[in-house]
Amino acid sequence: MTIQINLNGALDIGNGYVKGVIENVSGAREVIDMPSSAAVLTRPNLLPVPDVEAPSVFQNRTLEGADAPDFYNILDASFNTPLVPDTYRRVFGTRSLTADGAFEEFDTVGRASKAKQPLSKVLVLGIFAAKALRDYVKQHGQLPSEEIQVTARAALALPISEFLRYRESYAAEFIQSRKPHLVLIQNFETNVVVRISFIDVQVLAEGASAQYAIIAKGEPLMNTMLADVRARSTVAKTALEGITAHDVLAATNTIGLDVGTGTTQAVVFSNGKFNAEASQTFNKGYGTILLNTIKSMEDQGLETGFSTRLELAQFLQHAPSALKKAFYNRVKQFVEQETRFFVDEVIEKLGTVLRNVGAVTEVAYVYGGGSDPIKDVLYPALLAKVVEMNSTDAFPVLYLNAQYSRHLNREGLFIAVKTVEERTARGVGGARR
Repeated sequence: MTIQINLNGALDIGNGYVKGVIENVSGAREVIDMPSSAAVLTRPNLLPVPDVEAPSVFQNRTLEGADAPDFYNILDASFNTPLVPDTYRRVFGTRSLTADGAFEEFDTVGRASKAKQPLSKVLVLGIFAAKALRDYVKQHGQLPSEEIQVTARAALALPISEFLRYRESYAAEFIQSRKPHLVLIQNFETNVVVRISFIDVQVLAEGASAQYAIIAKGEPLMNTMLADVRARSTVAKTALEGITAHDVLAATNTIGLDVGTGTTQAVVFSNGKFNAEASQTFNKGYGTILLNTIKSMEDQGLETGFSTRLELAQFLQHAPSALKKAFYNRVKQFVEQETRFFVDEVIEKLGTVLRNVGAVTEVAYVYGGGSDPIKDVLYPALLAKVVEMNSTDAFPVLYLNAQYSRHLNREGLFIAVKTVEERTARGVGGARR
């Protein structure tokens, strides 16, 4: 008997982290939050989990804000697909950060598009396969005795410059492959084969998908942002007198500043539509700050033990113990210095966008996984720049709370994948990209 599982996945494959939502036909929705990394294992150095313990491995459910490990962050898998150039075993997510293997992360220094880097396909396929196995074991209480066949719908995102060039070919790679996408999950004594077929892949521009989510979340989120900007800027407080959340949501000329790990997007909407010509990609992000921090510390002879930006990012996310506090504070000083340099560049780039569309812009939003750690430096600089270029007609700059900010692209992608599924069910049109 064939094991068939249908899945919908909205995966924001960022340069630093994967923020995703994936659900099955019952509508059970799981949240994915994991480093965008894998470690390639060139020798068998992992002990498999006994098959009888598989149900306990899947008891942890991925929850927003949860620190507990989940299966996506301990996945051990290899691939047989044209999308991955080798069949080596890889471990994923947080497990990859300490694994004894060749570490893979996105190249944010070179010019290779994320769409052309195999890691993006490794992460997408691995996540779908992990979800399929989770669903089976949670339902049946044991590992499957035959392969799992997955029919998948996906929504993915690319930086604006890459979206314009690769959106169609990136989607086609998943759908039009002449060979099936086979994932061999090797966490357990018995390996599990997952065969994945994609029937629809949507590719959206990073940042644009986030603004779709802002509108969808409506007035509760907007009221929170308005209260924050009124508290931070006397100019904005005066300009926003009498303005309601409904008024802001009705704006059709907006700018979104999406601060990621490897890129920062200035996303322009004109008359309610994504304006690709006015939008820009700045090929630096919060990860650039971290990379430059590591280099600066090394240049000054400070041996920290951080070999990747992801290791440093993980270190900064948690309050230090008393024994590490002095070291933590010293590292933070280097980070703050590099943050100021980065913000100066972002403001300069934003000035170019404002010269083109600033006069008609009604509101600007700031969001993205890299926006929260630099808020204290970036937010006042943005407010000052808008006032400088638009004087008393300065439009509000709404800086999203971290609770929402890093997940907005994910939420917008989920809207896209569900919209196409519903249209297909109604027999309205076909797949769109």
